[in-house]
Amino acid sequence: MRVAGEKTQALVLSQWARDASRLSIRVAGAEVTGGTTLRLLGVSFDRLLHFGAHCNELRKKVRPRTAHLRRMTGRSWGLTERQLRTVANGYVRGALEYAAGAWLPAASESHLTLIDRELRAAARVVTGCLASTPSHALMAEAGLPTAHMCRDIRAARQLALAASLPAGDPLRTLADSSPPRRLAATLGWRDRGREMFARLSPGGEPLIIEERLHVSAPPWQDGGEVSFHLDVGPDGSRDRPPELRRRAAEERLESFPADATWIWSDGSAEEGVHRGGGGALIVTHDGATREVRVAAGRLCSSTRAELFALRAALEDLTSTPDRDTARPIIICLDSKAALALLKNGPAAQRTPVAADIWKALQGISATGQPIQLQWVPAHCGLPLNERADGLAKEASALPQEDTPIDVTTVTRAAARSASARWREAWPDGWHKEIWGSRLPGPVEGEDRCSAIDVHQLRAGHWSCSEQYLHRIGRRPSPECEQCDSVRCPAALCRVCREEADTPRHVLLRCPALAGRRLARVGTIHPTVTELQDDGVVAALAAGFRAQLSRLATPP
Repeated sequence: MRVAGEKTQALVLSQWARDASRLSIRVAGAEVTGGTTLRLLGVSFDRLLHFGAHCNELRKKVRPRTAHLRRMTGRSWGLTERQLRTVANGYVRGALEYAAGAWLPAASESHLTLIDRELRAAARVVTGCLASTPSHALMAEAGLPTAHMCRDIRAARQLALAASLPAGDPLRTLADSSPPRRLAATLGWRDRGREMFARLSPGGEPLIIEERLHVSAPPWQDGGEVSFHLDVGPDGSRDRPPELRRRAAEERLESFPADATWIWSDGSAEEGVHRGGGGALIVTHDGATREVRVAAGRLCSSTRAELFALRAALEDLTSTPDRDTARPIIICLDSKAALALLKNGPAAQRTPVAADIWKALQGISATGQPIQLQWVPAHCGLPLNERADGLAKEASALPQEDTPIDVTTVTRAAARSASARWREAWPDGWHKEIWGSRLPGPVEGEDRCSAIDVHQLRAGHWSCSEQYLHRIGRRPSPECEQCDSVRCPAALCRVCREEADTPRHVLLRCPALAGRRLARVGTIHPTVTELQDDGVVAALAAGFRAQLSRLATPP
Protein backbone atom coordinates (compact mmCIF):
# COMPACT_ATOMS: atom_id res chain seq x y z
CA MET A 1 0.00 0.00 0.00
CA ARG A 2 1.31 3.44 -0.91
CA VAL A 3 0.51 6.42 1.31
CA ALA A 4 -0.18 9.78 -0.35
CA GLY A 5 1.74 12.29 1.72
CA GLU A 6 -0.01 15.28 0.16
CA LYS A 7 -3.35 13.91 1.42
CA THR A 8 -2.14 13.08 4.92
CA GLN A 9 -3.40 15.06 7.91
CA ALA A 10 -1.95 15.25 11.41
CA LEU A 11 -3.51 16.36 14.67
CA VAL A 12 -2.15 16.39 18.21
CA LEU A 13 -4.72 15.66 20.90
CA SER A 14 -3.57 17.95 23.69
CA GLN A 15 -4.81 20.67 26.00
CA TRP A 16 -1.79 22.77 25.07
CA ALA A 17 -1.93 24.66 21.80
CA ARG A 18 1.85 24.77 21.48
CA ASP A 19 1.98 20.97 21.21
CA ALA A 20 0.01 21.10 17.99
CA SER A 21 2.13 23.87 16.49
CA ARG A 22 5.36 21.94 16.95
CA LEU A 23 4.31 18.81 15.08
CA SER A 24 6.01 18.18 11.76
CA ILE A 25 6.46 14.76 10.16
CA ARG A 26 7.47 13.51 6.74
CA VAL A 27 5.17 11.04 4.96
CA ALA A 28 6.12 9.58 1.56
CA GLY A 29 8.47 12.48 0.94
CA ALA A 30 5.92 15.16 1.84
CA GLU A 31 6.12 17.28 4.97
CA VAL A 32 2.98 17.13 7.09
CA THR A 33 2.48 19.70 9.83
CA GLY A 34 0.01 19.46 12.66
CA GLY A 35 -3.20 21.38 12.13
CA THR A 36 -5.95 22.66 14.40
CA THR A 37 -8.46 20.14 13.04
CA LEU A 38 -8.48 16.82 11.25
CA ARG A 39 -11.33 15.90 8.93
CA LEU A 40 -12.26 12.24 8.74
CA LEU A 41 -15.30 10.95 6.81
CA GLY A 42 -17.05 14.30 7.07
CA VAL A 43 -16.38 14.89 10.79
CA SER A 44 -13.88 17.52 11.95
CA PHE A 45 -11.87 16.57 15.04
CA ASP A 46 -10.20 19.26 17.14
CA ARG A 47 -7.33 18.77 19.58
CA LEU A 48 -9.65 18.90 22.63
CA LEU A 49 -12.31 16.65 21.07
CA HIS A 50 -14.97 19.23 21.91
CA PHE A 51 -16.07 19.30 18.25
CA GLY A 52 -16.53 23.05 18.19
CA ALA A 53 -15.09 23.33 14.68
CA HIS A 54 -17.39 20.59 13.47
CA CYS A 55 -20.45 22.30 14.97
CA ASN A 56 -19.53 25.56 13.25
CA GLU A 57 -19.17 23.75 9.93
CA LEU A 58 -22.55 22.13 10.44
CA ARG A 59 -24.16 25.53 11.01
CA LYS A 60 -22.76 26.78 7.70
CA LYS A 61 -24.02 23.65 5.99
CA VAL A 62 -27.51 23.74 7.49
CA ARG A 63 -28.38 27.43 7.12
CA PRO A 64 -28.95 27.15 3.35
CA ARG A 65 -31.14 24.14 4.01
CA THR A 66 -33.22 26.10 6.49
CA ALA A 67 -33.54 28.80 3.84
CA HIS A 68 -34.77 26.17 1.39
CA LEU A 69 -37.32 25.04 3.97
CA ARG A 70 -38.43 28.64 4.43
CA ARG A 71 -39.09 28.93 0.70
CA MET A 72 -41.50 26.03 0.90
CA THR A 73 -43.99 27.93 3.02
CA GLY A 74 -45.26 31.38 3.86
CA ARG A 75 -47.77 33.11 6.13
CA SER A 76 -50.73 31.96 4.06
CA TRP A 77 -49.42 29.33 1.65
CA GLY A 78 -47.03 26.40 1.33
CA LEU A 79 -46.65 22.78 2.36
CA THR A 80 -48.83 21.23 5.01
CA GLU A 81 -47.41 21.13 8.49
CA ARG A 82 -46.92 17.39 8.39
CA GLN A 83 -44.88 17.81 5.22
CA LEU A 84 -42.86 20.63 6.78
CA ARG A 85 -42.07 18.45 9.79
CA THR A 86 -40.92 15.66 7.49
CA VAL A 87 -38.62 17.98 5.53
CA ALA A 88 -37.25 19.60 8.69
CA ASN A 89 -36.46 16.24 10.26
CA GLY A 90 -34.93 14.71 7.16
CA TYR A 91 -33.29 17.63 5.37
CA VAL A 92 -32.22 19.91 8.22
CA ARG A 93 -31.99 17.75 11.32
CA GLY A 94 -30.59 14.86 9.28
CA ALA A 95 -27.63 17.00 8.21
CA LEU A 96 -27.01 18.14 11.79
CA GLU A 97 -26.98 14.56 13.05
CA TYR A 98 -24.65 13.14 10.41
CA ALA A 99 -22.35 10.62 12.16
CA ALA A 100 -23.69 11.99 15.44
CA GLY A 101 -22.93 8.78 17.31
CA ALA A 102 -19.22 9.55 16.92
CA TRP A 103 -19.17 13.17 18.09
CA LEU A 104 -22.45 14.38 19.58
CA PRO A 105 -22.16 12.59 22.97
CA ALA A 106 -18.74 14.20 23.51
CA ALA A 107 -19.69 17.72 22.38
CA SER A 108 -19.52 20.41 25.04
CA GLU A 109 -22.58 22.29 26.30
CA SER A 110 -21.64 25.46 24.45
CA HIS A 111 -21.37 23.58 21.18
CA LEU A 112 -24.67 21.81 21.74
CA THR A 113 -26.17 25.28 22.04
CA LEU A 114 -24.98 26.00 18.49
CA ILE A 115 -26.83 22.93 17.23
CA ASP A 116 -29.93 23.95 19.18
CA ARG A 117 -29.93 27.36 17.46
CA GLU A 118 -30.20 25.74 14.05
CA LEU A 119 -32.93 23.39 15.25
CA ARG A 120 -34.89 26.33 16.63
CA ALA A 121 -34.53 28.15 13.30
CA ALA A 122 -36.07 25.17 11.53
CA ALA A 123 -38.79 24.95 14.20
CA ARG A 124 -39.75 28.60 13.59
CA VAL A 125 -40.20 27.86 9.91
CA VAL A 126 -42.37 24.82 10.64
CA THR A 127 -44.63 26.59 13.14
CA GLY A 128 -44.43 30.24 12.10
CA CYS A 129 -43.64 31.12 15.73
CA LEU A 130 -41.84 34.34 16.59
CA ALA A 131 -38.16 34.68 17.47
CA SER A 132 -38.99 35.49 21.09
CA THR A 133 -41.03 32.30 21.61
CA PRO A 134 -39.79 30.25 24.59
CA SER A 135 -37.59 27.46 23.28
CA HIS A 136 -39.45 24.62 25.02
CA ALA A 137 -42.80 25.73 23.57
CA LEU A 138 -41.27 26.29 20.13
CA MET A 139 -39.64 22.85 19.90
CA ALA A 140 -42.72 21.12 21.28
CA GLU A 141 -45.04 22.79 18.78
CA ALA A 142 -42.66 21.91 15.92
CA GLY A 143 -42.24 18.30 17.00
CA LEU A 144 -38.43 18.55 16.89
CA PRO A 145 -36.08 17.14 19.55
CA THR A 146 -33.43 19.27 21.21
CA ALA A 147 -29.72 18.65 20.75
CA HIS A 148 -29.48 17.32 24.31
CA MET A 149 -32.18 14.76 23.61
CA CYS A 150 -30.45 13.67 20.40
CA ARG A 151 -27.15 13.37 22.29
CA ASP A 152 -28.58 10.99 24.90
CA ILE A 153 -30.46 8.91 22.33
CA ARG A 154 -27.40 8.56 20.10
CA ALA A 155 -25.21 7.55 23.03
CA ALA A 156 -27.65 4.85 24.14
CA ARG A 157 -27.96 3.52 20.60
CA GLN A 158 -24.20 3.47 20.08
CA LEU A 159 -23.64 1.57 23.33
CA ALA A 160 -26.42 -0.89 22.47
CA LEU A 161 -24.96 -1.45 19.00
CA ALA A 162 -21.54 -2.17 20.51
CA ALA A 163 -23.06 -4.53 23.10
CA SER A 164 -24.88 -6.44 20.33
CA LEU A 165 -21.57 -7.44 18.72
CA PRO A 166 -20.02 -10.83 19.52
CA ALA A 167 -17.58 -11.13 22.40
CA GLY A 168 -14.07 -10.24 21.34
CA ASP A 169 -15.12 -7.65 18.77
CA PRO A 170 -12.92 -4.52 19.20
CA LEU A 171 -15.89 -2.19 19.55
CA ARG A 172 -17.56 -4.54 22.04
CA THR A 173 -14.33 -4.66 24.05
CA LEU A 174 -14.13 -0.86 23.99
CA ALA A 175 -17.73 -0.55 25.17
CA ASP A 176 -17.12 -2.96 28.07
CA SER A 177 -13.94 -1.21 29.23
CA SER A 178 -13.76 1.66 31.71
CA PRO A 179 -10.60 3.69 31.03
CA PRO A 180 -9.99 6.92 32.98
CA ARG A 181 -11.54 10.03 31.50
CA ARG A 182 -9.31 12.41 29.62
CA LEU A 183 -11.29 15.38 30.96
CA ALA A 184 -13.55 15.16 34.01
CA ALA A 185 -16.21 17.37 32.41
CA THR A 186 -16.29 15.51 29.09
CA LEU A 187 -18.33 12.35 28.63
CA GLY A 188 -18.28 10.17 25.55
CA TRP A 189 -20.81 7.78 24.05
CA ARG A 190 -19.84 5.02 26.47
CA ASP A 191 -20.41 7.00 29.69
CA ARG A 192 -23.52 8.77 28.45
CA GLY A 193 -24.87 5.50 27.14
CA ARG A 194 -24.39 3.90 30.54
CA GLU A 195 -26.23 6.80 32.16
CA MET A 196 -29.14 6.23 29.79
CA PHE A 197 -29.09 2.49 30.48
CA ALA A 198 -29.30 3.26 34.21
CA ARG A 199 -32.38 5.41 33.62
CA LEU A 200 -33.99 2.66 31.58
CA SER A 201 -33.41 0.16 34.38
CA PRO A 202 -34.40 1.90 37.64
CA GLY A 203 -33.97 -1.31 39.62
CA GLY A 204 -30.28 -1.43 38.82
CA GLU A 205 -30.38 -4.69 36.86
CA PRO A 206 -28.09 -4.58 33.82
CA LEU A 207 -29.70 -4.53 30.41
CA ILE A 208 -28.90 -7.65 28.38
CA ILE A 209 -28.59 -6.66 24.73
CA GLU A 210 -29.61 -9.17 22.10
CA GLU A 211 -26.79 -10.12 19.77
CA ARG A 212 -27.50 -8.75 16.34
CA LEU A 213 -28.23 -10.92 13.34
CA HIS A 214 -24.86 -11.10 11.60
CA VAL A 215 -25.83 -13.29 8.64
CA SER A 216 -29.26 -13.04 7.04
CA ALA A 217 -30.82 -15.48 4.63
CA PRO A 218 -29.77 -15.06 0.98
CA PRO A 219 -32.32 -13.15 -1.13
CA TRP A 220 -32.77 -16.08 -3.52
CA GLN A 221 -33.83 -18.45 -0.74
CA ASP A 222 -37.37 -19.71 -1.17
CA GLY A 223 -39.71 -19.20 1.76
CA GLY A 224 -41.46 -22.49 1.06
CA GLU A 225 -45.19 -23.13 1.08
CA VAL A 226 -46.00 -20.28 3.47
CA SER A 227 -48.91 -17.89 2.80
CA PHE A 228 -49.84 -14.63 4.51
CA HIS A 229 -53.31 -13.09 4.75
CA LEU A 230 -53.47 -9.61 6.27
CA ASP A 231 -57.23 -8.98 6.14
CA VAL A 232 -60.60 -10.65 6.60
CA GLY A 233 -62.57 -8.41 4.28
CA PRO A 234 -63.97 -4.88 4.57
CA ASP A 235 -65.95 -5.70 7.74
CA GLY A 236 -62.74 -6.45 9.60
CA SER A 237 -61.59 -2.81 9.74
CA ARG A 238 -61.20 -1.19 13.14
CA ASP A 239 -64.05 1.28 12.64
CA ARG A 240 -66.65 -1.52 12.29
CA PRO A 241 -68.65 -2.84 15.29
CA PRO A 242 -67.10 -5.81 17.14
CA GLU A 243 -69.93 -8.12 16.03
CA LEU A 244 -69.25 -7.44 12.34
CA ARG A 245 -65.51 -7.86 12.83
CA ARG A 246 -65.98 -11.20 14.59
CA ARG A 247 -68.39 -12.45 11.93
CA ALA A 248 -65.97 -11.45 9.14
CA ALA A 249 -63.12 -13.26 10.90
CA GLU A 250 -65.21 -16.39 11.47
CA GLU A 251 -66.25 -16.50 7.81
CA ARG A 252 -62.61 -16.23 6.77
CA LEU A 253 -61.47 -18.94 9.19
CA GLU A 254 -64.18 -21.31 7.96
CA SER A 255 -62.43 -21.42 4.60
CA PHE A 256 -59.43 -23.22 6.16
CA PRO A 257 -59.41 -27.01 6.73
CA ALA A 258 -61.12 -27.86 10.00
CA ASP A 259 -58.72 -30.74 10.73
CA ALA A 260 -55.61 -28.54 10.59
CA THR A 261 -53.26 -27.77 13.47
CA TRP A 262 -54.15 -24.30 14.75
CA ILE A 263 -51.87 -21.85 16.51
CA TRP A 264 -53.39 -18.79 18.15
CA SER A 265 -50.68 -16.42 19.38
CA ASP A 266 -50.74 -12.98 20.94
CA GLY A 267 -48.35 -10.53 22.59
CA SER A 268 -48.78 -8.11 25.45
CA ALA A 269 -46.74 -5.22 26.84
CA GLU A 270 -47.63 -2.82 29.62
CA GLU A 271 -48.43 0.54 27.99
CA GLY A 272 -47.05 -1.02 24.81
CA VAL A 273 -43.42 -0.62 25.96
CA HIS A 274 -42.77 -2.46 29.26
CA ARG A 275 -42.78 -6.05 30.54
CA GLY A 276 -43.54 -7.91 27.37
CA GLY A 277 -45.11 -11.33 27.31
CA GLY A 278 -46.12 -13.74 24.60
CA GLY A 279 -48.81 -16.38 24.80
CA ALA A 280 -49.96 -19.03 22.35
CA LEU A 281 -52.55 -21.77 22.20
CA ILE A 282 -51.86 -24.82 20.04
CA VAL A 283 -54.94 -26.81 19.02
CA THR A 284 -54.41 -30.11 17.21
CA HIS A 285 -56.90 -31.81 14.88
CA ASP A 286 -58.19 -34.08 17.67
CA GLY A 287 -59.03 -31.11 19.93
CA ALA A 288 -56.02 -31.40 22.25
CA THR A 289 -54.58 -28.07 23.37
CA ARG A 290 -51.23 -26.89 24.66
CA GLU A 291 -50.49 -23.50 26.22
CA VAL A 292 -47.26 -21.57 25.67
CA ARG A 293 -46.04 -18.61 27.71
CA VAL A 294 -42.80 -16.72 27.22
CA ALA A 295 -41.31 -13.52 28.66
CA ALA A 296 -40.42 -10.93 26.01
CA GLY A 297 -38.26 -8.51 28.01
CA ARG A 298 -38.49 -5.59 30.44
CA LEU A 299 -38.41 -3.21 27.48
CA CYS A 300 -40.54 -4.53 24.68
CA SER A 301 -42.98 -3.38 22.03
CA SER A 302 -46.26 -5.14 21.38
CA THR A 303 -45.01 -6.27 17.97
CA ARG A 304 -41.87 -7.81 19.44
CA ALA A 305 -43.98 -9.60 22.06
CA GLU A 306 -46.10 -11.03 19.23
CA LEU A 307 -42.96 -12.35 17.54
CA PHE A 308 -41.76 -13.92 20.79
CA ALA A 309 -45.09 -15.67 21.16
CA LEU A 310 -45.04 -17.02 17.61
CA ARG A 311 -41.43 -18.22 17.90
CA ALA A 312 -42.16 -20.01 21.18
CA ALA A 313 -45.25 -21.67 19.67
CA LEU A 314 -43.33 -22.89 16.63
CA GLU A 315 -40.49 -24.19 18.81
CA ASP A 316 -43.02 -26.07 20.95
CA LEU A 317 -44.71 -27.50 17.87
CA THR A 318 -41.50 -28.64 16.14
CA SER A 319 -40.05 -30.15 19.33
CA THR A 320 -43.08 -32.39 19.85
CA PRO A 321 -42.09 -36.01 19.17
CA ASP A 322 -44.09 -37.88 16.55
CA ARG A 323 -46.05 -34.79 15.61
CA ASP A 324 -48.53 -34.99 12.75
CA THR A 325 -46.87 -33.70 9.59
CA ALA A 326 -49.69 -34.62 7.22
CA ARG A 327 -52.04 -31.79 8.11
CA PRO A 328 -51.73 -28.08 7.31
CA ILE A 329 -50.91 -25.50 9.96
CA ILE A 330 -53.05 -22.38 10.45
CA ILE A 331 -51.49 -19.56 12.50
CA CYS A 332 -53.77 -16.76 13.71
CA LEU A 333 -52.53 -13.55 15.31
CA ASP A 334 -53.94 -10.05 15.68
CA SER A 335 -50.79 -8.03 14.87
CA LYS A 336 -50.70 -6.73 11.31
CA ALA A 337 -47.29 -5.19 11.99
CA ALA A 338 -45.78 -8.56 12.90
CA LEU A 339 -47.36 -10.26 9.89
CA ALA A 340 -46.27 -7.50 7.51
CA LEU A 341 -42.71 -7.80 8.83
CA LEU A 342 -42.63 -11.56 8.29
CA LYS A 343 -44.34 -11.32 4.91
CA ASN A 344 -41.26 -9.56 3.51
CA GLY A 345 -39.55 -12.95 3.44
CA PRO A 346 -36.61 -14.58 5.22
CA ALA A 347 -33.95 -12.40 3.56
CA ALA A 348 -35.59 -9.19 4.78
CA GLN A 349 -35.46 -10.09 8.49
CA ARG A 350 -33.00 -8.09 10.59
CA THR A 351 -33.62 -9.47 14.08
CA PRO A 352 -32.80 -12.93 15.48
CA VAL A 353 -36.37 -13.55 16.65
CA ALA A 354 -37.85 -12.93 13.18
CA ALA A 355 -35.08 -14.96 11.54
CA ASP A 356 -35.78 -17.84 13.96
CA ILE A 357 -39.47 -17.74 13.02
CA TRP A 358 -38.64 -18.06 9.35
CA LYS A 359 -36.23 -20.92 10.02
CA ALA A 360 -39.01 -22.74 11.84
CA LEU A 361 -41.51 -22.00 9.06
CA GLN A 362 -39.10 -23.26 6.42
CA GLY A 363 -38.34 -26.36 8.45
CA ILE A 364 -42.04 -27.19 8.74
CA SER A 365 -42.68 -26.39 5.09
CA ALA A 366 -39.84 -28.72 4.07
CA THR A 367 -41.87 -31.65 5.43
CA GLY A 368 -44.63 -30.86 2.96
CA GLN A 369 -46.97 -29.12 5.40
CA PRO A 370 -48.57 -25.94 4.00
CA ILE A 371 -48.64 -23.04 6.43
CA GLN A 372 -51.19 -20.22 6.45
CA LEU A 373 -50.65 -17.11 8.59
CA GLN A 374 -53.92 -15.23 9.05
CA TRP A 375 -54.53 -11.87 10.68
CA VAL A 376 -57.63 -11.68 12.89
CA PRO A 377 -59.16 -8.58 14.48
CA ALA A 378 -58.41 -8.16 18.19
CA HIS A 379 -60.91 -7.84 21.03
CA CYS A 380 -63.97 -8.71 18.98
CA GLY A 381 -65.00 -11.85 20.84
CA LEU A 382 -63.04 -14.60 19.07
CA PRO A 383 -62.75 -17.17 21.91
CA LEU A 384 -59.33 -18.62 21.04
CA ASN A 385 -57.85 -15.20 20.38
CA GLU A 386 -59.08 -14.03 23.77
CA ARG A 387 -57.47 -17.09 25.39
CA ALA A 388 -54.17 -16.29 23.68
CA ASP A 389 -54.48 -12.71 24.90
CA GLY A 390 -54.96 -13.96 28.44
CA LEU A 391 -51.89 -16.19 28.16
CA ALA A 392 -49.83 -13.22 26.93
CA LYS A 393 -50.88 -11.11 29.91
CA GLU A 394 -49.93 -13.98 32.22
CA ALA A 395 -46.56 -14.25 30.48
CA SER A 396 -45.83 -10.55 31.06
CA ALA A 397 -45.65 -11.36 34.79
CA LEU A 398 -42.85 -13.90 34.24
CA PRO A 399 -39.24 -12.97 35.23
CA GLN A 400 -37.85 -10.65 32.57
CA GLU A 401 -34.25 -10.11 33.70
CA ASP A 402 -32.67 -12.77 31.48
CA THR A 403 -34.57 -11.90 28.31
CA PRO A 404 -32.36 -9.92 25.91
CA ILE A 405 -33.47 -6.58 24.49
CA ASP A 406 -32.79 -5.62 20.88
CA VAL A 407 -31.08 -2.41 19.78
CA THR A 408 -34.23 -0.91 18.25
CA THR A 409 -36.18 -1.35 21.48
CA VAL A 410 -33.37 0.23 23.52
CA THR A 411 -33.18 3.19 21.13
CA ARG A 412 -36.93 3.80 21.30
CA ALA A 413 -36.90 3.49 25.09
CA ALA A 414 -34.04 6.00 25.26
CA ALA A 415 -36.01 8.39 23.05
CA ARG A 416 -39.04 8.12 25.33
CA SER A 417 -36.88 8.65 28.42
CA ALA A 418 -35.10 11.68 26.95
CA SER A 419 -38.41 13.20 25.85
CA ALA A 420 -39.98 12.62 29.28
CA ARG A 421 -37.03 14.24 31.09
CA TRP A 422 -37.20 17.23 28.75
CA ARG A 423 -40.94 17.66 29.30
CA GLU A 424 -40.53 17.37 33.07
CA ALA A 425 -38.05 20.25 32.90
CA TRP A 426 -40.50 22.60 31.15
CA PRO A 427 -40.94 25.79 33.18
CA ASP A 428 -44.35 26.55 34.58
CA GLY A 429 -46.32 28.79 32.27
CA TRP A 430 -49.04 29.09 29.68
CA HIS A 431 -47.82 26.36 27.35
CA LYS A 432 -47.38 23.85 30.18
CA GLU A 433 -50.86 24.70 31.50
CA ILE A 434 -52.31 23.66 28.15
CA TRP A 435 -50.32 20.53 27.49
CA GLY A 436 -49.07 19.33 30.88
CA SER A 437 -46.54 16.66 29.97
CA ARG A 438 -48.00 15.88 26.54
CA LEU A 439 -46.56 16.80 23.16
CA PRO A 440 -48.73 18.54 20.54
CA GLY A 441 -49.14 16.99 17.14
CA PRO A 442 -49.14 18.81 13.82
CA VAL A 443 -52.04 21.18 13.17
CA GLU A 444 -54.22 19.55 10.54
CA GLY A 445 -57.44 20.59 8.87
CA GLU A 446 -56.55 24.28 9.00
CA ASP A 447 -54.98 26.62 6.44
CA ARG A 448 -51.43 27.83 6.95
CA CYS A 449 -52.46 31.20 8.40
CA SER A 450 -54.72 29.56 10.97
CA ALA A 451 -52.07 26.98 11.85
CA ILE A 452 -49.58 29.75 12.61
CA ASP A 453 -52.13 31.47 14.85
CA VAL A 454 -52.71 28.19 16.70
CA HIS A 455 -48.99 27.69 17.35
CA GLN A 456 -48.36 31.28 18.38
CA LEU A 457 -51.34 31.47 20.73
CA ARG A 458 -50.48 28.20 22.46
CA ALA A 459 -46.79 29.13 22.68
CA GLY A 460 -47.74 32.43 24.34
CA HIS A 461 -46.34 34.93 21.82
CA TRP A 462 -48.90 36.10 19.25
CA SER A 463 -48.06 38.65 16.58
CA CYS A 464 -51.63 40.00 16.63
CA SER A 465 -51.47 40.87 20.34
CA GLU A 466 -51.21 44.55 21.29
CA GLN A 467 -49.61 43.57 24.59
CA TYR A 468 -46.89 41.57 22.84
CA LEU A 469 -46.24 44.25 20.23
CA HIS A 470 -46.01 46.92 22.92
CA ARG A 471 -43.64 44.77 24.96
CA ILE A 472 -41.17 44.48 22.07
CA GLY A 473 -41.47 48.17 21.19
CA ARG A 474 -43.60 47.87 18.07
CA ARG A 475 -46.67 49.64 19.55
CA PRO A 476 -45.42 52.67 21.45
CA SER A 477 -47.93 55.09 22.93
CA PRO A 478 -47.50 58.76 23.94
CA GLU A 479 -47.58 57.73 27.60
CA CYS A 480 -45.37 54.62 27.33
CA GLU A 481 -43.00 53.70 24.56
CA GLN A 482 -42.36 50.13 25.71
CA CYS A 483 -42.98 47.97 28.79
CA ASP A 484 -43.92 44.43 29.73
CA SER A 485 -46.72 45.32 32.16
CA VAL A 486 -50.11 43.75 31.39
CA ARG A 487 -51.74 46.72 33.17
CA CYS A 488 -50.32 49.30 30.77
CA PRO A 489 -53.12 51.08 28.85
CA ALA A 490 -51.19 50.51 25.60
CA ALA A 491 -51.53 46.74 26.13
CA LEU A 492 -55.34 46.69 26.45
CA CYS A 493 -57.38 44.48 24.15
CA ARG A 494 -58.61 46.61 21.23
CA VAL A 495 -61.87 44.65 21.09
CA CYS A 496 -63.13 44.77 24.68
CA ARG A 497 -60.70 47.25 26.36
CA GLU A 498 -61.03 45.28 29.61
CA GLU A 499 -57.50 43.85 30.03
CA ALA A 500 -54.35 43.07 28.07
CA ASP A 501 -54.95 40.88 25.03
CA THR A 502 -52.69 38.04 26.13
CA PRO A 503 -53.35 34.58 24.67
CA ARG A 504 -55.12 33.66 27.92
CA HIS A 505 -57.47 36.64 27.53
CA VAL A 506 -58.17 36.01 23.86
CA LEU A 507 -58.85 32.29 24.22
CA LEU A 508 -60.53 32.16 27.64
CA ARG A 509 -61.84 35.54 28.78
CA CYS A 510 -62.51 38.07 26.03
CA PRO A 511 -66.30 38.76 26.19
CA ALA A 512 -66.43 39.47 22.47
CA LEU A 513 -65.64 35.80 21.79
CA ALA A 514 -68.11 34.29 24.26
CA GLY A 515 -70.43 33.22 21.44
CA ARG A 516 -67.62 31.45 19.61
CA ARG A 517 -66.58 29.62 22.76
CA LEU A 518 -70.17 28.54 23.40
CA ALA A 519 -70.50 27.27 19.84
CA ARG A 520 -67.20 25.36 19.85
CA VAL A 521 -66.97 23.85 23.34
CA GLY A 522 -70.48 24.31 24.75
CA THR A 523 -69.53 26.87 27.41
CA ILE A 524 -68.30 30.45 27.56
CA HIS A 525 -65.75 29.39 30.19
CA PRO A 526 -63.69 26.58 28.63
CA THR A 527 -60.87 24.91 30.49
CA VAL A 528 -57.25 25.38 29.52
CA THR A 529 -56.91 21.76 28.39
CA GLU A 530 -59.70 22.27 25.85
CA LEU A 531 -57.24 24.49 23.99
CA GLN A 532 -55.41 21.32 22.91
CA ASP A 533 -58.05 21.14 20.18
CA ASP A 534 -56.60 22.85 17.11
CA GLY A 535 -60.05 23.72 15.77
CA VAL A 536 -61.05 25.54 18.96
CA VAL A 537 -57.95 27.74 18.98
CA ALA A 538 -58.20 28.42 15.23
CA ALA A 539 -61.88 29.41 15.51
CA LEU A 540 -61.21 31.81 18.40
CA ALA A 541 -58.23 33.35 16.60
CA ALA A 542 -60.34 33.85 13.47
CA GLY A 543 -63.12 35.40 15.56
CA PHE A 544 -60.71 37.83 17.21
CA ARG A 545 -59.26 38.86 13.85
CA ALA A 546 -62.78 39.39 12.54
CA GLN A 547 -63.52 41.70 15.47
CA LEU A 548 -60.35 43.66 14.78
CA SER A 549 -61.31 43.92 11.11
CA ARG A 550 -64.66 45.45 12.05
CA LEU A 551 -62.90 48.01 14.24
CA ALA A 552 -60.56 48.93 11.39
CA THR A 553 -63.42 49.36 8.90
CA PRO A 554 -64.67 52.96 8.81
CA PRO A 555 -68.43 53.41 9.39
